[in-house]
Amino acid sequence: MKQRKSYRQEIWVDVAGESIKAALLLSDRRSMRLQVTPDGELELRLPLQCRERDIQSFVTAHQQWITERLSASKDRQARSSKAVLLLGREVPFVASALNEFLVTDTHIWVPENWDDEQRDRALERWWRGHSRDRFERLIDQWWPRFEVYGVARPTLRVKRMRTRWGSLSKRGYINLNMSLLSLSEDLIELVVVHELCHLRHFDHGAGFRALMSECLPDWRQRDKRINLLSADVL
Repeated sequence: MKQRKSYRQEIWVDVAGESIKAALLLSDRRSMRLQVTPDGELELRLPLQCRERDIQSFVTAHQQWITERLSASKDRQARSSKAVLLLGREVPFVASALNEFLVTDTHIWVPENWDDEQRDRALERWWRGHSRDRFERLIDQWWPRFEVYGVARPTLRVKRMRTRWGSLSKRGYINLNMSLLSLSEDLIELVVVHELCHLRHFDHGAGFRALMSECLPDWRQRDKRINLLSADVL
């Protein structure tokens, strides 16, 4: 198999008269893509043959989009110091006199003597464990619908993914982005069912779409909603 060439470097680009640092990823792709990552970083994914002036022209053509998304990312990061999105709801951090980190449906209780780093580490551990539990339950719920095709049940891998909510590997893994736990339950279900449908149809052709409609008749409406939440990728 031919190995894909790729290079990553940091560059500075001009966006509406302001110099902004961006991550440049060059590979043997054909399309040009922009993304503002969850960390608020501007990322450019471009073909290997792109020249410096091509890069700046691409950025200039989309500078309004970049400015809006970077501003929205800063707003989200500011809010994240006070609350997190959990199953589609904003759940605030609350200082607790108890020496225990506790997540409920309405609050995240944090020991009052903890700093932000301790809080974030505890939240990461909780988030990873609970996202795995929820994803496994959804796969359990839906698996009888797919095992009739005589396929092996995929092994769940929970990951932080930069550009996808989920993916299905031909090596037998269903990869789900732990950030899904921030979405409403029906959108998490959409992603799980989407990936399971790839066990039958590995592309997004007519067969895949028909199977999605059998499983989730309103999947197109859900898909529009989740695409709006993925608006930081152009």
